[in-house]
Amino acid sequence: MRMIGMILAPFLFLSPVVVLAECADAVSNGDDTYSYARKSYNGTSFDDAQDYARKAKNAADDAKSAAEDCNCDEATNNFDDAYTYAQRAYNADNLSELRDYAKKAMRAAEDGKDEAENCR
Repeated sequence: MRMIGMILAPFLFLSPVVVLAECADAVSNGDDTYSYARKSYNGTSFDDAQDYARKAKNAADDAKSAAEDCNCDEATNNFDDAYTYAQRAYNADNLSELRDYAKKAMRAAEDGKDEAENCR
């Protein structure tokens, strides 16, 4: 019985560390999502703004995966929203529409980041 305890003990201590690392990744990727969405929102040309919207979408997808890995449901939902808004910004027909969706992506990314910080 003692041998089983010695074998399992490292896993009991490592598991929370892995979860914390995944939540830290969600926070970091959420911060990237916010930064790219903000750059998209502030873009002076449609092409530049669209490029940042694509980067925000990719970062939101990474943030969502990391939030799922650390079982942070609210952060996952918010990052999913940020992904959707960034995708809509990327597919927008004009700069005004792109900015509207980029702003929504910023808000969702900020909310996701806040939730991921609370899952640590």
